[in-house]
Amino acid sequence: MRHASGGESDWWGAELLARHPSGAVWAEGDHAVTYGLLRTQTSRLRDLFTAHGIRSGTTVALQGTPSFSQLRSALALWALGAQVMMIGQEIRGIELARLLDSRRPQFHVAFSGSGHGRRTFHDECEILVRRMRRGLPAATAHCLVHFTSGSTGFAKAVGRTGSSLLAELDSFRRVPGMPGAGARVLVLGPVTHSFSLVGGLLHNMHVGAVTVFAPRSARPAVLRTALRSGADTILGTTAHFTELALGDRPVRVPGLRRAVSGGERLTDRVYAGFADRYGVRIGQAYGTTESGVVAADPTGWYGPGSVGPVVPGRQVRLIGEELQVRLDHTPYLSEEPPPARFVADGAPDSPGWLCTRDRAAFDPAGGALRILGRIDPAADRGDRVRGLDHLLLADRTAGRALTRSARPRLWA
Repeated sequence: MRHASGGESDWWGAELLARHPSGAVWAEGDHAVTYGLLRTQTSRLRDLFTAHGIRSGTTVALQGTPSFSQLRSALALWALGAQVMMIGQEIRGIELARLLDSRRPQFHVAFSGSGHGRRTFHDECEILVRRMRRGLPAATAHCLVHFTSGSTGFAKAVGRTGSSLLAELDSFRRVPGMPGAGARVLVLGPVTHSFSLVGGLLHNMHVGAVTVFAPRSARPAVLRTALRSGADTILGTTAHFTELALGDRPVRVPGLRRAVSGGERLTDRVYAGFADRYGVRIGQAYGTTESGVVAADPTGWYGPGSVGPVVPGRQVRLIGEELQVRLDHTPYLSEEPPPARFVADGAPDSPGWLCTRDRAAFDPAGGALRILGRIDPAADRGDRVRGLDHLLLADRTAGRALTRSARPRLWA
């Protein structure tokens, strides 16, 4: 697969830029980015990164202010064949130092927003490229490195290959009720998280939908953005939907047709309150950072107690009550992968089963998957808990400690 302009290294996502010759790809407020403009801007960033010495096989940690600059940089780095490590803006101090020391990227690319007050999403940011001492080139073919929420003490590095991401995009595309061509999808979570990146941004590019970003995360700004942009879909976390469903002064969003949640399992109160206020059922999606999407119910048909059927192309099994997911190889990049989290059929890099540590069951009536809670003995927990590894398709709020009695989560 070659980039549309020709001459660049093979890139797993080249077709996402080449597939749609015109039309908007992203929007924020009154600012829309077309595919033509995105191709031009991405090409300029490739030249910038090349001038710094970034090329195929270079490892780059990407971190900073959520912005179009951040998104274009990720696409440009992939176009160069770099291995991109997505690090959340909220990761700081000792934990950031530990991640950088353990993965040893050759470059750290950061984004600094300015002049926009308390904005949480920026159009343009200053791009800061820093070469890291003792950085190492990529030792694997993974194009993306994500980090789990660190429920066993510290975040674990998870690698995604181009083929695994394309397979996940195909699964999302085949799920009934997911946004399709022409949809306008308001994505509320950061793209450093798996659900927002793959199930939101990349899926929308894959099918020809427009991704909309709110300039601020507060409820009034989200609703204004939904109204002004004509968003028909909201993709967010349980926390987002709780605020939208239970906040003061309800506002109707006439064009809203779909809402999909990732984070904690929805409560009946939030599910019913959102449906009453906006006339839309909240759907849910379940997955892990390691596997990507596993099950989804974008329409909310099955209700808050279920995360829907297993998605096309995904194979799962229950051992006792534990949900296990079939993967082609271990997702962990550490030289010492977490014990008993991936059970290979043969050699460590052969196909096997990811042990999610989630208790699950299938609805005997419709076959939908239900997440019952965590298999979480004390030995699996540490004093440095930052979250749970398995959240509903997305948001790991780094740095926020969770108690052992926390409600079940559905994506990491």
